[in-house]
Amino acid sequence: MQRYRVLRDRTIRGKCYAKAGDIVQRASGWDYGLASDDTRILGIEHISVARDDEKPFFTIPVADLEPIDD
Repeated sequence: MQRYRVLRDRTIRGKCYAKAGDIVQRASGWDYGLASDDTRILGIEHISVARDDEKPFFTIPVADLEPIDD
């Protein structure tokens, strides 16, 4: 599973889902089209990521992620 370092805090509706420097991984399974919706509505490519336990997942701009080579 691809892992990433978060480059900027990800806050959604006042709740911080990830802070800069946190490690997340690409969410597996269905994201119900949420990343696609965010990409289309905001005009910035998004993907769905999660912490270790895979739930809950959240969307984040790809530009705010740095891939980590394992």
